[in-house]
Amino acid sequence: MADKESFDAWYRADYPRVLAAALIVCHDLPRAEDATNDAFVKAYERWDSVASMEAPTAWVAKVAVNNVKRGLRRRARHIELLNSQRSESRVVDDYWGPELRELLSVLTKRQRAAIVLRYVEHFSQAEVAEKLGVARGTASATLTQARSALRIELETVEVDHEA
Repeated sequence: MADKESFDAWYRADYPRVLAAALIVCHDLPRAEDATNDAFVKAYERWDSVASMEAPTAWVAKVAVNNVKRGLRRRARHIELLNSQRSESRVVDDYWGPELRELLSVLTKRQRAAIVLRYVEHFSQAEVAEKLGVARGTASATLTQARSALRIELETVEVDHEA
């Protein structure tokens, strides 16, 4: 069983190298620090097996770089989603006007994006899932929830008009 003192010595010695590897990938010090810290936490939790590896620093650097890449992919999906939502009101107004945009305002951002992608842009469910960066089942559930919310809102609007 490797001792925690050996982890501390290794951490102090190799942290700068691992941080540098993460920083090279993302060019963002706070993001690189977070990814590196998370990688070292994983190493600490598995220190007995990590300490016995031939190249523990290479392992923890790979974990840190993978953390950075995962974060960058997540950020790219968020940016793409935000960009699609910025143009969403223009797209909706071009097709149906502000009334539909107002109706869609009862939905969450992801539900609105899914509805617009599916029924305005005519993407398949699989394409909606890909554009939202979610599993196909999640996209399907999101669309179902959105349609249900819209149905309830439309029923409320009809009742208000009848009164």
